[in-house]
Amino acid sequence: MKTGYQTIELDRILPARITLNSALEEPCRDSHWHKEIELIYVLAGQMRVRVNEQLHTLSRGDVILINSSELHRLDEGKDSPPEYLSVHLSFEFAQKFDNQLETTAFFVEDDAVAELRKTMHKLALVKRCGGADAAVFREYALLMDVFYVLFARCRREKQINCCGNTKNGERKAKIAIAYMEDHYRESISLNVVAELVGLNPVYFSKYFKDVTQTGFIVFLNTIRMKHALEDMVIHGMSSADAAKCNGFSSVKSFENICKRSYGLTPLQYKKRQFRAV
Repeated sequence: MKTGYQTIELDRILPARITLNSALEEPCRDSHWHKEIELIYVLAGQMRVRVNEQLHTLSRGDVILINSSELHRLDEGKDSPPEYLSVHLSFEFAQKFDNQLETTAFFVEDDAVAELRKTMHKLALVKRCGGADAAVFREYALLMDVFYVLFARCRREKQINCCGNTKNGERKAKIAIAYMEDHYRESISLNVVAELVGLNPVYFSKYFKDVTQTGFIVFLNTIRMKHALEDMVIHGMSSADAAKCNGFSSVKSFENICKRSYGLTPLQYKKRQFRAV
């Protein structure tokens, strides 16, 4: 069974990715983690979610929260494929309201379940209807309700180390990824990150690829590209300025990486995002 870091592409307007699923995607069958906080709400059928080796069986109406960087995997139910809503909440957006969020975890207890279930059900209805230009405002309002419940009812100080209750084999990779997320605008070398986690650079390179299924440089450039494209789409930056502000050595490097990932230049990607709205 593979284990890897998953890059989540958030909505260009919303601080989240909201997805209605009628069947599980193949990557979800593998254990993975991501920076985003994830909520899953089952609409029909049954599914199993394994979080940090603890197995949860979910049925219609059940809600589960997966904290940032928690190792998890999803399985189809025995009887029928589940229909469920998954919401990946931006960790960076949440961090704006709590700069100590790295030491915080969210635990959904009985008094918060009903509120989250109601809000997630409304989100599913809005997502199903779709199409309407004003729907994004409703989605945003409901997402703010989710953030409110999490921060007001579910936030607790972690009683475990900063990397969560995960295997030691992934801990160093998570430290490296956190450093890359914080310093992607700067010049980052494999040697510096290897030293940070206490590994030989050659061993670290192989170890990082084994854990994340991605090479160090490719992973770093994916982080840079994500932020550069956001700067273009949301803040109206040119591709040259976005490349410069997000750690790329040149605009050509940014364009080549974007083409390899999406088959589009950054400008073409930006135009496609606007057409999709």
